[in-house]
Amino acid sequence: MTNFIKYLIIIFYILFNNVALSQENIYYVDMDSIMNNSLAGKSIIKQLEKENKSFSNSFKKTEENLKKDETKLISQKNILEKKEFDEKVILFQKKVAKYKNERQTTLNNFSSKKNNAQKVLIEKLIPILAEYSESNSISMILPKQNIIIGKSNLDLTKTVIDILNEKVKSIKLN
Repeated sequence: MTNFIKYLIIIFYILFNNVALSQENIYYVDMDSIMNNSLAGKSIIKQLEKENKSFSNSFKKTEENLKKDETKLISQKNILEKKEFDEKVILFQKKVAKYKNERQTTLNNFSSKKNNAQKVLIEKLIPILAEYSESNSISMILPKQNIIIGKSNLDLTKTVIDILNEKVKSIKLN
């Protein structure tokens, strides 16, 4: 019976021992910082800002013209016959609807282009991270956005930005 108790104690000790026998190397990177501070990320941001400014100016001009047309139409309300005025109002409403549709389509295309640009940067970054983790025996690299608390010495962002700047100077968008 005493041997049975000894075996039972040994089995419980083995099964319920919570001591970790291996050490995992887990680090994290801040993807937003990489996008904003790397040369490739800055080139993407610059291209996107230029495109955004271009169509924003176009939208402003169109909006100004629509406001002028609206003011002109309102001023003609008492001069024109009701039927003719109603026809002009319908035409104006179609212009406004067309403008809103074009603007929404442009904004959706821009958003898609921005997402694709980020994907391109990540595609360039993955081999760099893989090579770095292999050479430094790192088990896992996580995005900082998914980390609640982490030691600052586990942050690889600055190192990754330096390596990315050496390998990828800029990224051209289509």
